[in-house]
Amino acid sequence: MLFGENSVAFSVAYFAIHAAGGIAVPIGSDVSVESVQQSLEDCAPSLVLAENPSKVPASAARPIPAPEQWAASDAAFKPRCSVERPADLLFTTGTTGRKKGVLLSHGHVANAATNINAFVGTSGDDIEVVPIPLSHSFGLGRLRCWAQVGHRLVLEPGLRNPALLYKRLVDTKATGLAIVPAGVALLRRLVGARLAEVGTHLRYLELGSAALSQDDRRFLTETLPTTRMCHHYGLTEASRAAFSDLHRDGAKPNSIGRPAPNVEIRIADEQGRSLPAAEAGEITVRGGMVMQGYWQQPELTSATLRDGWLRTGDEGWMDDDGYLYLRGRKGDIINVGGLKVAPHEIERRLCEIPGVREAACIGAPDPRGVLGQVVKAFLVSDAEPGELDIAERLRRVLPEHELPRLIERVAALPKTASGKIKRAEHERSRQAVRTLRRTSRTHEPTP
Repeated sequence: MLFGENSVAFSVAYFAIHAAGGIAVPIGSDVSVESVQQSLEDCAPSLVLAENPSKVPASAARPIPAPEQWAASDAAFKPRCSVERPADLLFTTGTTGRKKGVLLSHGHVANAATNINAFVGTSGDDIEVVPIPLSHSFGLGRLRCWAQVGHRLVLEPGLRNPALLYKRLVDTKATGLAIVPAGVALLRRLVGARLAEVGTHLRYLELGSAALSQDDRRFLTETLPTTRMCHHYGLTEASRAAFSDLHRDGAKPNSIGRPAPNVEIRIADEQGRSLPAAEAGEITVRGGMVMQGYWQQPELTSATLRDGWLRTGDEGWMDDDGYLYLRGRKGDIINVGGLKVAPHEIERRLCEIPGVREAACIGAPDPRGVLGQVVKAFLVSDAEPGELDIAERLRRVLPEHELPRLIERVAALPKTASGKIKRAEHERSRQAVRTLRRTSRTHEPTP
C-alpha cells in the first residue's frame, strides 16, 4: 500500500512495487482514516510505504526486513512483471458510495497508456504539468503514459492555487496539461484571458472525466484555439474508454466522444443485446484496458463483466456517426409519474443559466403525493434560486415532467477525485443535505 502526494518518491515507489512483483495500492492524502482502515482490512498489504506517516493508522504498521538484508539481495534481483500479473489495486467508491477494489494487470495499464498516447499524441519532447493526484486513476494514467514515451512531467501539489499553476505553465513553457473540469472553472474565474499566453506552446490538454460546462468549454476553445483538447470518458474499471476533441467535435458539444483507439463501445439492453443508434441503454465497453475484476467480489465481477464486455452502469446512446451521449448512472434515473428522467440533461440545461455554476439532480418524493417522484436540483449559484428565473428558462428547453420542482442552493457539491458528482451523498436524505453545508432554505418554483 502506497501513501503519498505528487512527488518523485511516490512515482519511484509505484514502479518499484511493480518491478518487485507486487501489487500497488495507491492511497491519496484526501482519503479519510476510516476509509484507509477499511482498505487495509480489505487487501491486507504486506508492506505500507508513506511519505507522511501521520496519515497512516497505527494498525498499518508491518514488520519488514532489516536494510542489511536488502543490500545482500540486490545482486540477485530481477524484475518480476508479466502481462497477466496484477499491477494495481485501486479502491474506488465511484458515484454510488459503494467501495470496490478494481484489479488491473500490467497488460491493462500498458494498453490504457498506449490508447491514451495514440489519441492525445504525447511525445518524448513534451513538458507536461500534472496537478491531479497520482494516487487516482486519471493521474496514474498520466504517469503510465510518461513511462511509455519518456517526456518530462512537472508534478504539482494540486489545484488549490490556480495562479501558481498558471505561472508553472508559463515558466516551464509547458506543452501539455492534465486537468479536471473543476480546475478549468478555477482557471476561467481566476486567470481568465491571460491563459491565452500559454497557447503559443501548450500543444495538448487532457480533461477527465466529469462533464465540462458549456461556459468552460467555450472558454477553453476560444482562449486556446490551437491547443488539442482531449476530453475523456471512462471509469477506473476501463480507463479512457472514449475521447472527444473539443475543437474537432464542436458540432456535437453534448457528446462525450467516440471510442478511444483499440476500444469498442456498444449500447446494450438488460439482456446484453446490442441496441440500434439513438436508442438508450447501458454503455458497455470492451478492450485491452478493461479490469480483471473486483478484489474479492466474484459475484459483482460476474455481474459486471459479461462475455468480455464491461457493463459500466452508465446509461447512454450513440448517434449514427458513432458519437456517444451520456444520460447518467442507471441508478440515477428518476421516475416521474412513470416517465423516466435522466438527470444529466437537466443538469446541463441548469448550468447554461447565467449565475448557475454547478448542478446536481436527484429524485425526491413528490410533496403533493401525486407523481411519486419529482426532480430535485442542488445548485452552486451566484444568486438565490428564486432570482434566476429557473422555471421559466427551463420550460423553453425541457418537457414539463423534467422541470425541477424542488431547488436547493448549496455551497458545494460532493465529488469523486475525477470531478464526478457523488449523487449517492444527496440520496442520504437530510443527513446528506447537512454535509453539503446548506446556505439557504429549499425553494419550490411555481409549477
